[in-house]
Amino acid sequence: MAHAAAMPALFSSFPFESYGAQNQSLFSNTVAEGNIIVIIVLNGGNDGLNTVIPLNMLSQLNKIRSTVMLPDNKILPLKGTDLGLHPSLPGLQSLHTENRLKIIQSVGYPNPSYSHFRSMDIWNSASDALKYVNSGWAARYLEEKHPNFPDAYPTELYPHPLSMEIGWNSSLLFTGNRAFMSVVSSNPNDFYEIINEFDNTYPNTPVGEKLKYLQLMGKQSNAYGKVLKETFAKGTDYAFPRSNLADQLKIVSKLISGGLNTRIYKVEIGGFDTHGNQVEPGDKTKGTHANILKEIDDAVAAFMKSLDAMNKSDRVMGMCISEFGRTVHSNGTNGTDHGTVSPMILFGNKLDPTVAGVNPIIPDNTNYSYEMDRQFDFRQVYGSIINQWMGGNKSLVKNILYNDFASIPIIKAAYIDSDEDGVADPLDWCPDTPQGTLVDINGCPIFTLPASNYKVEVIAATCAGTSNGAIKLTIENINYAYNLIVKGPNKFEKSLTIPKGTKTSSVSGLTLGDYSVVATVDGQKNYQQAFDLKITEPPALSVQSAINIGNQTIDLTLSGATQFRVQVNEASYRVNGPLWTGSLPTGAVKIKVSTDLSCQGMHVEEFFFSEEVKVYPNPTSGPFHILVHGLDSQVQVAVYDLKGASIQTGRFQVDGAREVALDISQVPVGTYLIHVLGTTVDQRIKIAKI
Repeated sequence: MAHAAAMPALFSSFPFESYGAQNQSLFSNTVAEGNIIVIIVLNGGNDGLNTVIPLNMLSQLNKIRSTVMLPDNKILPLKGTDLGLHPSLPGLQSLHTENRLKIIQSVGYPNPSYSHFRSMDIWNSASDALKYVNSGWAARYLEEKHPNFPDAYPTELYPHPLSMEIGWNSSLLFTGNRAFMSVVSSNPNDFYEIINEFDNTYPNTPVGEKLKYLQLMGKQSNAYGKVLKETFAKGTDYAFPRSNLADQLKIVSKLISGGLNTRIYKVEIGGFDTHGNQVEPGDKTKGTHANILKEIDDAVAAFMKSLDAMNKSDRVMGMCISEFGRTVHSNGTNGTDHGTVSPMILFGNKLDPTVAGVNPIIPDNTNYSYEMDRQFDFRQVYGSIINQWMGGNKSLVKNILYNDFASIPIIKAAYIDSDEDGVADPLDWCPDTPQGTLVDINGCPIFTLPASNYKVEVIAATCAGTSNGAIKLTIENINYAYNLIVKGPNKFEKSLTIPKGTKTSSVSGLTLGDYSVVATVDGQKNYQQAFDLKITEPPALSVQSAINIGNQTIDLTLSGATQFRVQVNEASYRVNGPLWTGSLPTGAVKIKVSTDLSCQGMHVEEFFFSEEVKVYPNPTSGPFHILVHGLDSQVQVAVYDLKGASIQTGRFQVDGAREVALDISQVPVGTYLIHVLGTTVDQRIKIAKI
């Protein structure tokens, strides 16, 4: 993981539950499925004229790029156009045949830079070439859509990462003005939570603010890392060839199939800086350029095939970008040098497959410095994608790209959804609904409340044959008046209302069985929310007791109910909660514990809690005294030998000093057992006769 904003491999999800909402939006949340864009970066500057070849310019091209130009009979024609593809791209040719490929001719920008790094920064930042911007266009798009990121994220609507870069390093593309907007991972399965959850308070100082940010990043990274690992584990391993790009797209495929609803992915492939050995002199269909184009073709074909298999290819659009094209003229080392414009290739089910622009003009006589005319600014492509695929509008595009750019048809009109409510613009009667609004088939708002607005719970179980069950409904949004219908066994039905401003209501007197609760809202004719629940028999009563002899008390740990009745001999107590401590009388004790529901059973235990008894002197030569605590006026005393034979027994008065005097002078030397029994006394003590 490459940066602190999203580092599941360094800072190890919050548990989230879906509202169960329908797919009412595209980029509006990451709970429901929506449109996905996969950006494939071709690092090094792709030779567009050997990738998408203008067939009407073959004669001129064969003259001025003779050392790299492909044989005419090897070029793959694109039906219905005057274009052909490199012979390494049969998969893209098939996508064109299926109307799932779009080519945009001669894309670049004014005042082009020939530096790899600077030009890629310009493409990532979407800035003018003469301006330096430290944020990426994708990050600014996400910040416009998510102004509270990162402080409030993940949330219930956005439990998944907003964007993801497959690899080891973060890019300017996802560097925002406030935070990094992407998760960077080379393998979502390698997730380690190496920091514990913590929630410290820091001072409002520069250092404190940095510590708060690091804490936030740690928590967010734990959450995103866990959800990535979970969805990756759920995903399907579709067949992909073995290559660097294929491995990256396989990760994206598996995450999508596993249910990850991240909207923007970035993958990349290098090797396009083909100054030399772009082609093999003996066979110009082979060489460095052919190899990397084949890697792209095989990977994209496998990716689209996997999306088709999981029935999700309608959701995904791919876009290939490179920092610049190559020179029109070839050089003397079987290669090409840094150029300017190049065609862009997009793929996806909902694309408008019409070629944008016309074939570039290659004059018969040119010098080495000749460059083709630019037909489209790359920011036109970005803006059109934001507008037509990512739920943007003209104002949003201008904020992100810092200027107005003419639109290009990217998506078929039937699929464009400007307010991203899930209803295409041609069918949308309400084209400006706010983000995340639930709409009807005409694209107009439907009144709705989240399922979390309600808490429906069983607050009392019941025994068979009785009707002691109860349910409780708690409302979060009290700005409405609610009507409830509760239905259950034996045609039970009850209606009640929760007035505006009231938070709770309950229904009691319910028997065993299944119940439904349907909530409606005054004034909202087509709205209702239903819940199912079950009134069951309660669990068996469970009681654990512990006697504290020193304090003469008993501790009871109770479970199975919330209210209990505890009876100690004749005294009765009402107990609310799982713990109770009570005083113990001396003598015979009988404890009964029960609940209001007879089917839970009753706990009964009986024991004798004795007053203290002491014997002295011990050992004795014969005479000894028994000290009897408590109030007993008489006790029965028995003396036994250790075999249980009775030596002496009798009933004795306890004198004013609480003592009984005995003499065992007549018995042999040895050890004896004295048993003292009374109303509050039951003790056995060993005594030694010497």
